Amino acid sequence: MQPEQPKEPKPPTVRRDALFYLRLSLSQFDLATGITIRKYQRDRFHTTSLGSSVIKWNYDNPEQAVRDLTANNGEKVMEFVKEATPYSKKSNKLGASGFTDCVSGEKFHMYTHVSNAVPVPTPFQPLFGNVRSWMPFRALLSMFPPSGGEVPQVPRISQPVIDDSSANSDLSKEFEYDRALVEYRQKRLTENVPVSGPIALGNVFVKASQANILEDDLYVVRYSLMSTSNVHALDGEALWMQVYDKADKTTTFMAVGGGRNNVWGLDKLNNRTAGLVFSTMHHTFGALMGAFSKSKADVLELTNGVTGIAWSQSLQLLRDNQALGIRRGLASGFDVGSRLMAMIRQGAGMNVVDSPGGDDDLVEISVTVKPLDESAM
Repeated sequence: MQPEQPKEPKPPTVRRDALFYLRLSLSQFDLATGITIRKYQRDRFHTTSLGSSVIKWNYDNPEQAVRDLTANNGEKVMEFVKEATPYSKKSNKLGASGFTDCVSGEKFHMYTHVSNAVPVPTPFQPLFGNVRSWMPFRALLSMFPPSGGEVPQVPRISQPVIDDSSANSDLSKEFEYDRALVEYRQKRLTENVPVSGPIALGNVFVKASQANILEDDLYVVRYSLMSTSNVHALDGEALWMQVYDKADKTTTFMAVGGGRNNVWGLDKLNNRTAGLVFSTMHHTFGALMGAFSKSKADVLELTNGVTGIAWSQSLQLLRDNQALGIRRGLASGFDVGSRLMAMIRQGAGMNVVDSPGGDDDLVEISVTVKPLDESAM
């Protein structure tokens, strides 16, 4: 008998090559972002992922598990924080910025994220320890890449962002828009109301609700539930938690998110990129607190979040901390085309989530802006 001829190897297919390069690209992306991604199939996610002993994940209604954490005055929030905080301090890997656990292979997204802890400089420690102050959370919010902060209302998708300097060629109107935004945010700071109502995150918007401040012997936790609006590329809810560790004077950021998007691929993107955006926001805050404490600047300067200031901060970070500057550039890049994705999402059929309680959770504040004196310009 003739020996059986060895089979020739199958030529690589386009699909196989594409998947190989996609996995390679994602690995390089994770290396650049410093985020460790741990993916689980459905049968293991709800028993193995971080927080699974606290969070009762619902595969039929992913966002409901996020909302449920805020029940009973945030009792489950504090349980999650106690389980997750040690993970924010255990990674010694060079360039690490946090890790994300997420479900894979589903037509929805679920994740928990923990950013690595950063030190709180001495001048800011009393502020973090003050359980009546929302300023640390608002300051963090203004560090969202490329910019973030509370706004009076969610605009229609065709309207420009209130502080978009390229949206209007009339310079006096640009100044008026920016001044209205700063006055609105200063009023929110002065009245120290919980973070609630419309929030601009770059070119997209969420609605904040269920905000609360918790304290025990170990931690002070500020949290707010963020629900996507119809002017957003993504679809679902995320609980944002800012944690202050009283013992070692550090702060970390945590998030639990869930939802579903009718546009193919966006749920997978949500799982993978949430950690980059959140950790970049958190570490930007840490870097700027360090810089401000040396220059004796006030934390109020961190909270207005107007576009020009956000860009100047990004440029300074790129000079002083190249890795963080690059990550901020990567995270800010997702904002490009976000309005277009929101329109595509509208065409595909939205699964818009309303903030719990509807408009009852929104704190309406009217800001009157005096007309600019053009003769003084």
